[in-house]
Amino acid sequence: MTKFSKYQLIFYSILFLSVELFAQHLTLNEAIEISLSRNEKIKMYQAKLSQKEYDNLSAWGNFLPVIDIEARYTHLNKDLQIDLNPIRDAMINIQAGNQVELTNISNVLQGLSPLTDAQRLQVFGTAYSSYDGLLPQFVETFKKQDYKTSTLTAIQPLFLGGKLLAAKKYASAELRAAENELTKIKNEVASEVISSYMQVLVLQKIVSTRNDVLNGMLQHKINADKLYDQGIIPKYHLLRAEVAVAEAERNLSTDKNNLELAQIVFANLLGSDNYKDIYLSDSLLFKHSSDPIEMFLSKAESNQPILKILQEKRNSAAQNYNVAVSSFLPQVAAFGKYDMYPEYLSSLEPRWAVGLQAKFNLFNGIKDYHNLQKAKELENEVDYLSADTKRKIDLWINKSYRDMSNNSTEFLKLDANIELAKENYRTNESRFNSGLSTSLEVIDAQLSYEKIKIDRLLTLYKYYNALNDLYLASGSLTEFLNIWNQ
Repeated sequence: MTKFSKYQLIFYSILFLSVELFAQHLTLNEAIEISLSRNEKIKMYQAKLSQKEYDNLSAWGNFLPVIDIEARYTHLNKDLQIDLNPIRDAMINIQAGNQVELTNISNVLQGLSPLTDAQRLQVFGTAYSSYDGLLPQFVETFKKQDYKTSTLTAIQPLFLGGKLLAAKKYASAELRAAENELTKIKNEVASEVISSYMQVLVLQKIVSTRNDVLNGMLQHKINADKLYDQGIIPKYHLLRAEVAVAEAERNLSTDKNNLELAQIVFANLLGSDNYKDIYLSDSLLFKHSSDPIEMFLSKAESNQPILKILQEKRNSAAQNYNVAVSSFLPQVAAFGKYDMYPEYLSSLEPRWAVGLQAKFNLFNGIKDYHNLQKAKELENEVDYLSADTKRKIDLWINKSYRDMSNNSTEFLKLDANIELAKENYRTNESRFNSGLSTSLEVIDAQLSYEKIKIDRLLTLYKYYNALNDLYLASGSLTEFLNIWNQ
């Protein structure tokens, strides 16, 4: 081996290994797992579920006290004061007047003349000045022009008519509904992957069948050429063979395009743009399901996510009704207050305070009553929706079950037809080569054989599609995979 050929061998070996490494050989289970991990719609509902989880945790906070701290700086246009000087003036006037009368009485008792008006005025002025110097000003500043406040307050709900408990139960019901919505979306995505996977398998088989038919038509045309050259058959049979080849090429081209489109759709479900490197490992084989329809109806009642979602919506509506009822009951809470800057408090303001507060609405325009009736009608709406949905799911299961049964029966009956068509094609081809049959008979026999093979494949695809739809309707899609993986 030359040096150049050794390098070629190494290069092609590396290229082959690279292709093998990057190519994906997927079973149906693997395809579903990849799609569930990459699907944007599933991620969207996972984010929605996370929101409901936080809502549920937030609902617990309603039972705990609310504690706030508030800080404020205030500048007033002037100090806040209490001015009692008029009382002070009245007291001084009374005392000065009393002093005048006492001085007058003292003079009379001593045999002196009573005080004249001028003397009275003089004594009053002296006494007034004396008392005015002794008594302080009756002006109290209880709030300075600039002051700060920082207050710590706490409120603990004690009884709100059942509103807190209803809010918690509502949040829990919404969380469970979100979980079931996520399950529903996952089932739908998995069902879509199953349908797409089987469609690719069926179209691959159909393309293979079209290839076989085209090869058969080409061989028939070669045989017709030989027989025509020998003068055994007329030119019409040769032309008919050429038309059959063209028709087979057209059918093959159409189904190749259909297959490529199906592969693109399948790759898109997997979150991939390169559909050419995805290969399906499973085979499309018939696997019978013998479960009775009653089993699917029973499973739907306990497993169907749609019914579970509606049940949780019914619970949410019931809690909404309880919230409406709480509006007719009193609300009781404990409260506390503590001031962080006592030096700025006036003598009229306490540093801390605790207490209870109760509130009961007497009249608000009958809005509470109307809200209560509205909540009751919401419960009725959900009940009617649940009953209607249950009937539609039962109908869905009945239709899918009958489609599955019909396609199962048709597929099994086509087994005998396909053997007969194959033998008929072999016999007519042999007779044509012996000059005992026409080209039209051979072509019709081969087309009949092709049609039965394709019908059988399509019937198998319809069977699995109906079975897939049946398990989706019953909410037990994983059991479809149990049948597929048998």
